[in-house]
Amino acid sequence: MNKCGIVLVTVTSYLSDIVAQGAKAVEFGRDASFSCVLSDGSGVKQVTWQRVRNTEPVQTLATFSDLFKKHVDDQYVGKVHFTAASINSTSIEIRNTTFEDEACYICSFKVYPFQPKRQTLCLTVKGISEITASLNPAPSSDPDVVVSCSATGKPAPAILWKSAEKQLNNDWSSNFTTRNMDSSTTITSNITLPLSQFHGKYVECVAQSDGIEKSVQIYVPDKENKVTLRNYIIPMLVLIIISIVIVIIYLYSKLNDKYHRVCTA
Repeated sequence: MNKCGIVLVTVTSYLSDIVAQGAKAVEFGRDASFSCVLSDGSGVKQVTWQRVRNTEPVQTLATFSDLFKKHVDDQYVGKVHFTAASINSTSIEIRNTTFEDEACYICSFKVYPFQPKRQTLCLTVKGISEITASLNPAPSSDPDVVVSCSATGKPAPAILWKSAEKQLNNDWSSNFTTRNMDSSTTITSNITLPLSQFHGKYVECVAQSDGIEKSVQIYVPDKENKVTLRNYIIPMLVLIIISIVIVIIYLYSKLNDKYHRVCTA
């Protein structure tokens, strides 16, 4: 569960006669808002929102003009939403942010006949996007069981293991790191647990990243119960099969006797 979220940080910038406000840092999955106000809207023909990320070309997200009104580029419909739109005041919302939304956002006022007036606001996305846990299969004779947990986030998450609210020995675990294309990091932790101590219990994987915490629990099954169940099912199946055979033999015997009586009559 998410126990602590990033406090939304906003920034206000003044460039020429544009006042820009917006989120500077946001937690993964939250919405981020940006707004720009131009003190004098005289001569403004169009307002444009663009995004700049790493070495990628500038991407146009949305535009507004008196003639065409609001327009969101097809690939950003559902992601980018206008919350206010006029010639001198514009606001957008980036919904359900992901690590790929970490970028700089530009509001641009196209003023005729002058050069466009622009302001830039940059957004950082932090948090944990995913956490999963699984139980690795092992031979029934193996005295240990391996539990695996993967967490993806930014900054790179730290993983610790708990059982019954107590932290487990880190010497039992090994970690692996994967760098992702969206600048996040996936940490995979494998922990080896003695079945004699943990069968029939829950183990909790806890991921922490920059004040954000998420966890997932996984149940370590009791292999002895599986053996007991198997030992119970097999005799029952044998009894059922024997009963069916006896019934078939009985019915066959009855039919055979009836046939002989008819033949001798």
